[in-house]
Amino acid sequence: MNFQISEVHDEPIEAAVSAILSENSAATGFPYSPLPVKLKIEEDGTIIAGLVGFTCWEWLYIETLAVDRNFRKQGLGRQLMREAERIARERNCHSSWVDTFSFQAPDFYTSLGYTPFGTLPNFPTNQQRIFLQKKLT
Repeated sequence: MNFQISEVHDEPIEAAVSAILSENSAATGFPYSPLPVKLKIEEDGTIIAGLVGFTCWEWLYIETLAVDRNFRKQGLGRQLMREAERIARERNCHSSWVDTFSFQAPDFYTSLGYTPFGTLPNFPTNQQRIFLQKKLT
């Protein structure tokens, strides 16, 4: 066999990888079919806050949440999280998880009821990557 590994830049491979992962449905009882959750808040046509994640296997994963520095401390992140959790409940998700960094927003997520379940030390150096979860039901 002649296998070739190449780095991908512009070619979308997510569908191919998802198709391979869908073979796990026999073991899980659930197909691997992540459904996107993409939310935005705009002001005058400009996105000032957004959330990107997905639901899969009865869990919501928050991949990215960001609020423009000029609009922080106004509850926009909280609104986005609540809406994502609402969508997840609609999709029959029982829990949610997110990761953040010690220099970013762990206190924000704990204020929303998330509890830490793991950390990666020195990610980046002298910081931690923190994983948090929350029951939605």
